[in-house]
Amino acid sequence: MKNKNFLIYFIVTIIFFFTLFILKYINDSKNDYQIISEKILFQQASTLFNNIVTMRKWSSDHGAVYVKAQEGIEPNPYLLNNHYYTKKNKLLIKINPAWMTRQISELSNQREKFYFKITSLNPINPKNLPDEFEKFALEELKKDKNKEFYTRIQNDRYNLMGSLKVESSCLECHKTQGYKIGDVIGGLRTSVPIDNYLENLEIVESKSNVLYLITIFTSILFILIITFTINSIYERELNILTLNKTLERKVNRRTKELRDANKKLLEISNIDYLTNIPNRRYFFEAGSKSFYLAKREEKNLSIICIDIDYFKKINDTYGHNIGDEILKLLANTMAKIVRKSDILARTGGEEFTILLNNMNGRNAFVFAEKLRNNIENLTYTNNDIKIKLTISLGISQMKKDDENLDSIIIRADKALYLAKEENRNKSVIYSHKE
Repeated sequence: MKNKNFLIYFIVTIIFFFTLFILKYINDSKNDYQIISEKILFQQASTLFNNIVTMRKWSSDHGAVYVKAQEGIEPNPYLLNNHYYTKKNKLLIKINPAWMTRQISELSNQREKFYFKITSLNPINPKNLPDEFEKFALEELKKDKNKEFYTRIQNDRYNLMGSLKVESSCLECHKTQGYKIGDVIGGLRTSVPIDNYLENLEIVESKSNVLYLITIFTSILFILIITFTINSIYERELNILTLNKTLERKVNRRTKELRDANKKLLEISNIDYLTNIPNRRYFFEAGSKSFYLAKREEKNLSIICIDIDYFKKINDTYGHNIGDEILKLLANTMAKIVRKSDILARTGGEEFTILLNNMNGRNAFVFAEKLRNNIENLTYTNNDIKIKLTISLGISQMKKDDENLDSIIIRADKALYLAKEENRNKSVIYSHKE
């Protein structure tokens, strides 16, 4: 789960910073377009300014221009010697650079979308008084004489104020104001329309906003898709792990059930169903292991074969149910006396066999007598039925030349036969002589 959250946070962080980069790129592109557009406006306005200045320079270099007096052309009232009569007595009006600039400006302002105005902080002609923008621009240019232009976008125009410096022809009108050649005497304002500029900016702004929305929406969509995908993958893996664990638990449970069932089946196959003690199969499997272990470690091992006396008569007289009850009683009694290290088994109908580990024939005989005495003192009682019980026992001890368990059992069985021939209720140990 921690790895999943880390992966989601990591990818979201990458997308977030990538989104910021794209948004910044869009914003920078928009600003770059605005800067380029303003440079174009400046180029346009400064070109117009330089054209006027070039004409002023030409006029100044030629000591002004004289034009034939006609309607609409008035002499500059602030210029001394502002007119001249020819030999033919024709009136010529003197147009100095400043008056030429005003005349061209007024003509252009009437016919073109461009606007020109010559102005000064200290004009001789009141018409040249600056407005708010012009005053501020002239003050900025006056602070820094190396600065040629001041620009500002205002309302629906791009305004450029270019400085005008004093030339020798200017002193004719401004000599009383204390100007020197090279001083900033005023400025020429050039204004160009910005309809196309504003329209283009609006289009760029609109498209930028659309790109902003698309970028943000796409980033959010990517984050949602990636988060959903990662959660789905981890949820699927979690489900698989859960299913695996569930399956593993089921397999373990089934394995345990199968193991228990096999164990139970093994026990059932090795336990006598009536007396609940080991059966013949178990006796020979476990007994063979004990036999070979005793042979290898050179320890004693004895076998006792037991038979219930007159058991057939009991079945014939009282029935097999009583016979079964007597078998259970005898098995239970003997199981309490036999050691846990030994093996007691029902090996036939009324036959029982005991394997005594680490016990010689003499001690086995003593044990057999103990067993016989306990059974002899036992009486089966069921309502009015009372049956005295006795057993016959044959004992044999393992010899060095015995190759398997059967050889010991055969000798014990022969001893049992002798006990039954000698009026039963007797323990007989096998001897070669007998």
